[in-house]
Amino acid sequence: MRYKNPNYRKVRGSHILLVSCGYCKTGIAEYQKVGRGNLLRMYENRIIKGSIDWSRKPRVLHCPNCGKQLATRITLRRKNKKAYRMIRSAFNTRRVD
Repeated sequence: MRYKNPNYRKVRGSHILLVSCGYCKTGIAEYQKVGRGNLLRMYENRIIKGSIDWSRKPRVLHCPNCGKQLATRITLRRKNKKAYRMIRSAFNTRRVD
């Protein structure tokens, strides 16, 4: 995890997830998850740090090791927030506390 996200903010009542590639098990990001349930979207302001340069704001999230696509960048209409829609079965999560 080399790059820190400049847009990161702490959220109350959350826990930290380690998101890794589902193909080669390379660590992609540390993400601050709020609530229960599966990881469907990664909001930009909740990504703590990762192996991808977040200041460039990539349109598609690729694994830095194997190059497989893990997510695409979207803008939510109702909240006008930037997020990455995760592709199911392309990533793994593990709780870190």
